[in-house]
Amino acid sequence: METLKQEAAARLNNVRDIDPPVLLERANLVADWIIRNQITDRQDANKGRSIRSYDAKTKEKILTGNWMCGNIANTMCAMYKRTGQERYLASAELAAHYLMSLQVMDRQSRYFGAIRELTPQSIEFAPRDAVGGAWGLVWLAETTGNSEYLHRAVLFADWLIEKGMYQGWPMYAIYMDDSLADFYSRGHFHSGTGLFLYDLFRLTGDQRYIDKGLLPIATIYRDSFIRDDGFLVKEMDPFTGKVTDPKSEDEPLTYAINDDFGALMMIAASRLFADPSYVEKAGLYARWIASLQEPDGGFYGERIPSGVPVSAMTFADIGEVLHDDVLKNAARKSLRKLLTMQFLEAKDPCIRGAFRGLYEGVEPNREGRTCVNMRTSGYALIALLKAESSLRNIWLGLHNDPFRDQRWIAPHNLIW
Repeated sequence: METLKQEAAARLNNVRDIDPPVLLERANLVADWIIRNQITDRQDANKGRSIRSYDAKTKEKILTGNWMCGNIANTMCAMYKRTGQERYLASAELAAHYLMSLQVMDRQSRYFGAIRELTPQSIEFAPRDAVGGAWGLVWLAETTGNSEYLHRAVLFADWLIEKGMYQGWPMYAIYMDDSLADFYSRGHFHSGTGLFLYDLFRLTGDQRYIDKGLLPIATIYRDSFIRDDGFLVKEMDPFTGKVTDPKSEDEPLTYAINDDFGALMMIAASRLFADPSYVEKAGLYARWIASLQEPDGGFYGERIPSGVPVSAMTFADIGEVLHDDVLKNAARKSLRKLLTMQFLEAKDPCIRGAFRGLYEGVEPNREGRTCVNMRTSGYALIALLKAESSLRNIWLGLHNDPFRDQRWIAPHNLIW
C-alpha cells in the first residue's frame, strides 16, 4: 500500500510537461486495464462487463452496469479510431452486447426500449444512466455501420422522449414495480442527455431528438441551472421550479465539478442553433469551477476524482470556443493532475493502468484509499485522447463534423 502512495508522489514530481505521445501511452494503459478485466467467458452471464470499482485493501470488486458499459463502448470506439487496433472495437462490442441484454424488449410493456440499471433482473434504472448506455450504442453504430446498434439506441431514445421526460427534462429514477414510486426531481446531471440526443439526431436525421431533446434541455440548463455568477444548481422541483437542494455554506460543491457533460452539450446547442448564449452561459460555469480548482489541479483533495478528467475537457473545449486563456490554463492544470492519478506500476492487474476513483465498498472510510473505478478511468481515457489529438467524430469530440442541411450541400439528382 505504501509503495502505491510513494508511486503517486513520484508521478506528481515528474509531470513537468504534457507531451502528446505520453498522453497516448497513458490512454493505451487505461484501455488495456479495461480489456484485461473485461469478462469474456461465453458461459458467464456477466460477459462484456468490466470493473466498476475495485479496492486494493479489501479486494472488493464491483462490475459495470448500464452506463459504464456504454462508457466502455464510447471510449473503445475512440481508441479504435485513433489506433486502428481491432481489439478495442472487440471490447466495445462485448460491452454493447451485455448492455443490450439489459434492454426491455417486450413490446407490450410500457417500458419497451428502456435499459435496466445493472443486470437483466434489475427492476430499476436512472434515465440518465440508461442514456450513458444507449450513447455507447450510438457511437458503435457510427463506428461500425451496424444497424442493430442504432435500432437499439433508437428504441431507448423513443421511450425516453415519450415516457421518460417531463416538460423537456428527464426523470430522476424509474422503478418497474408498481409498488415503488418513480422519482421526478430534476438533477443537473441530466444535462448531458441533450448531447446524446443530438448525436442520435446526427445519425438518424430524426428531428424529434432536437425538438424534444437538445433544444429544451439546453434551454432549461441555460436558464434555470446555471446562475449568472456561474454557480450550478444541484436539483430542483420539476413542477414548481423551486430549488430543492440548496447549498449550505460549509458544503463542498463536489457535485458541481462533474457536470455529466452539460457544458459540452451547450457547445453543440450554440453551434446548431447559431446562438452563443448557450456556450456563453457554460463559460460562466467553467470559470466558476476554475475558481474552485486547487493549485495542484484537483478539487477538494481526493473527494471528487472524476471531476479532474471532466474539468480538463470542460476547460479545454469551452476555453477554445470562447478563446479564454484562463480556462485553457485550468485545462492544463487538470490534465497534469490527471496524469498523477494513474497507477502505472502496480502489480495488481485490477489496479495497474487505471485511475484513482472513489471507494464504493462497504467500509465506512471512503477517503485515503487505493481504489480505482470506471467513472474516473473511462472519463480519463476520453480526456487523454481529446488532449492528445484533434480526433474527429468521437464521443464528446470538439472537432466532430457539424450538422449541415443537405439543402445547402448539393441537390439530390431527382426530377422536381
